[in-house]
Amino acid sequence: MENLPSPTLWAIPFFIVTVTAEWLWSRRNARIRYETKDAITSLIMGTGSVVVGALTATAVMAISLWVYQYRLFEINITWANALWLAPLAFLLDDLAYYWFHRTAHRVRWFWAAHVIHHSSRHYNLTTALRQTWTGFFAIS
Repeated sequence: MENLPSPTLWAIPFFIVTVTAEWLWSRRNARIRYETKDAITSLIMGTGSVVVGALTATAVMAISLWVYQYRLFEINITWANALWLAPLAFLLDDLAYYWFHRTAHRVRWFWAAHVIHHSSRHYNLTTALRQTWTGFFAIS
């Protein structure tokens, strides 16, 4: 697995190319609006979200390693049970994200942190980067 390239190393250049293509297309097509200020705001918010996410992940990892010392039992993962555990983990993670995202739209406390993702005047690829910096605190 160490020989596989990082998906981020492929995703960032791909995203830059597709955003540039979208911007160029919007200049040719008068129906599509692409405001530079809006795109820059989304990029800054995405960068801030990544920085805060990295700091939060570091804190969560440190706490998890400390709590792990006091575990009550261990789960022995072998190839035999990994064949059903991996798909199960994938489905449970996807289900958890679905309910988290649905809750972010339905409960005002979570919506306050999530609404920023829906605050752009024009929907384009950079809008996907418009993420909150306070998401972790909303679920705390």
